[in-house]
Amino acid sequence: MKQTNFRLIQLDIGISTKSEESGDQGFLVVSLSSNHLIELHYIEDITKSNLLIMLKINDSGSGVLDSLVGMDPVELIWTDDSLSEGMEGNVIKQSLVVYDIKDRMIKDGKQSQATLYCISIDAVRNSATKISRRFGKGGGQFTNEMVDELLKKDLASSRPLVVDKSTTKLSFVSPYWDPYTIISWLAWRSIEEGGSGKKSAGYLFYENVDGYFFRSMDALTQQAPSRDINVNYAPDNEDGDDEEMKDIHIFGFSVSETSDLFRGINLGSYASTTFTLNMKDFKYEEIPFFIKDFYPTMKKLNPRELPSFYERFGSEETGGRPTRIMSKVLDTAMYTEGTYTQDLTKQLSQSMIRNQLFFNQSATFEYEGMQDLKIGQVVQVNKYNARTGKKEPVISGKYIVGKIYRQFLSERDMMSTRVTLYRDNLG
Repeated sequence: MKQTNFRLIQLDIGISTKSEESGDQGFLVVSLSSNHLIELHYIEDITKSNLLIMLKINDSGSGVLDSLVGMDPVELIWTDDSLSEGMEGNVIKQSLVVYDIKDRMIKDGKQSQATLYCISIDAVRNSATKISRRFGKGGGQFTNEMVDELLKKDLASSRPLVVDKSTTKLSFVSPYWDPYTIISWLAWRSIEEGGSGKKSAGYLFYENVDGYFFRSMDALTQQAPSRDINVNYAPDNEDGDDEEMKDIHIFGFSVSETSDLFRGINLGSYASTTFTLNMKDFKYEEIPFFIKDFYPTMKKLNPRELPSFYERFGSEETGGRPTRIMSKVLDTAMYTEGTYTQDLTKQLSQSMIRNQLFFNQSATFEYEGMQDLKIGQVVQVNKYNARTGKKEPVISGKYIVGKIYRQFLSERDMMSTRVTLYRDNLG
């Protein structure tokens, strides 16, 4: 029997109907089988607020494709439990709506097919919701509490939400932004609560199969690896323990970007100065930034010293020439009412640089296997030399899962996964 890692459990599409007698509107649920599914594309991205699913459907009997008009509800469930006997499979369940229909075709006058672009109902509500009101009245409100309010009250989302508590307390007026835009604005200004070492502003807001996440970049880097990715390595036997069976073994690993030096210089990632004017008291400050001072105490995926090359950009002690000068006008009375975080201006000035370092290196690989990898997880990459079999320390280490692209093709009856990883190494 041919081995596969995809089994469709449920694919229901609701067709809008209207009673001729009463005029009441409703939905007629049409259940499709695996015979109707030609392709399935699933995308998670740690830089995006929602996941995306595309379904290519073949319909020759029900006529469901002719009746779709958009905003049609879709219930989709599949599992990868067909892959390995004795191992519990992963069940992926999504409640979606169709927001676009492309490539409608009719073959031989009777067989039709189309590609359905599907997103969550939250994403649709977000696009239709523009907010103009004050957040954090009185003494301000913690940013993680605002995110919870936006999702549960403004979007009426039933999706689970995981947050890292923030020490940043803001009071501001939203200028007709949608909820996702407000959360992205808050992410750049949020500083994680507790912890040790030098704190830096910078959160990420994203959605994966489990729900929404508002996570600190610092906290993400401190996670224990959930999986091992072994490159150019094959296990000696097939009777390993459960943890070894969960390892992903691949023979292709592409490091697509490694420390774009010129981009870092242009962005001021190594040496920069920010001129700030606080409208609260018209206080003017010049805030220097040097990678030599920041990088050693920054929370990183892998403990590594700053390469000596970057020391030439200088430090606060020895001075140096900035490669970028930025100006920023702030009004701390407006959005930090009642709470003034020490060194807030400096930390906000570093938030863009923290973001740049978080995505400093990227790598990609593909595999066909269990579908339990999710964006936001940390994985341990072990790259071995194909000739000597020795582990290569430069490429090996911990990475963040940043993008997941899964593709099912009925002609192959397999789900393939392409993964993009990020890490904050320099050099």
